[in-house]
Amino acid sequence: MKILIVGAGLIGKERITALKKISSNYSIDLDITVVDKSEKLLDELKDEFKLQVNSNFNDELVKNPDWIFICTPHSVAPDLLIDSFNYCKNILVEKPLGRNLAECNRIIEAKPDDVNLHVGLNYRFYLGINLLLNHIRNDMFGDLVSVNMVLGHGNSPGMENSWKLNPSMCGGGCLIDPGVHLLDIALSISNSELKVKGGSFWKGFWKTGIEEEAHIILEGNNNVIFNIQTSLNRWRSNFILEVNGTEGYGIVSGRGRSYGDQVYKTGKRWGWQSGNSQAESEIYHLENYTAEDSFYEEIISLFSLTSKNISDSKIYPCDHIAGKKIMMLLKECRKELQLNDTC
Repeated sequence: MKILIVGAGLIGKERITALKKISSNYSIDLDITVVDKSEKLLDELKDEFKLQVNSNFNDELVKNPDWIFICTPHSVAPDLLIDSFNYCKNILVEKPLGRNLAECNRIIEAKPDDVNLHVGLNYRFYLGINLLLNHIRNDMFGDLVSVNMVLGHGNSPGMENSWKLNPSMCGGGCLIDPGVHLLDIALSISNSELKVKGGSFWKGFWKTGIEEEAHIILEGNNNVIFNIQTSLNRWRSNFILEVNGTEGYGIVSGRGRSYGDQVYKTGKRWGWQSGNSQAESEIYHLENYTAEDSFYEEIISLFSLTSKNISDSKIYPCDHIAGKKIMMLLKECRKELQLNDTC
């Protein structure tokens, strides 16, 4: 299978690592080539992974790869994606699908019917989140009452000079990156249209013009409340996903590395009645999970292989239809916060 990775940065490296593991575990012959304009990054990847590299995208595109993974800054990805449509039938572009809804629509309008386009949203494939989503679908918590999500990036000195804090290159601030991960989870949980009911944002530290912290209130069917917080200045990176229902609750915390190992626990309403405390009545479905396999699981799902870790999963990769729904919701959130498109 011929694979083309476009972008030799952090996410491109994550994809390569996952592909190498899949090749080894499933004895699949993967012919991987990486394209990037940075000769330095290409040399580093070539030495580390022993794969082919090229600084010319068109040279590799005309070889008609079986899969293309576009792992570039948001401002570059749309044109690369559209250029790829005539040469490859299976493409994944890292989130989001365009920097705004207009750009998303331009991509979809250019997509031929026979091209399978997916959006890289690996949070679906963290094991704790995957288990929680399936528990919701099996009505473990009864009727949902509320969902609380927090995703805060710590960042580091000098980040104001990176493309991720550049409004035109990223397409905005924390609401689009990393916020679209939370919008995707919210839509996956609600399985219905979400209405924006309120919100607020703050921008005062990095001073690049983006929203640095945003809080959004959404409402789903049956008045389910979604409380979303996303930030680029939490200093201590954190991730929390809490679901509360009439029969019980589920809590996912952490997402590996600086966020801490992922833990997933559930509890029943008034569980303390069967034990000494509510905490003692809780069930831990996941502990000490390093959460390093989400890209691996996402690609396995793309390749339609059976995952040994999530073999009964009903969670699927994000296609372009779901990707557009996320961008539609993002537009409504921006409208509520009076945030203009930055590109």
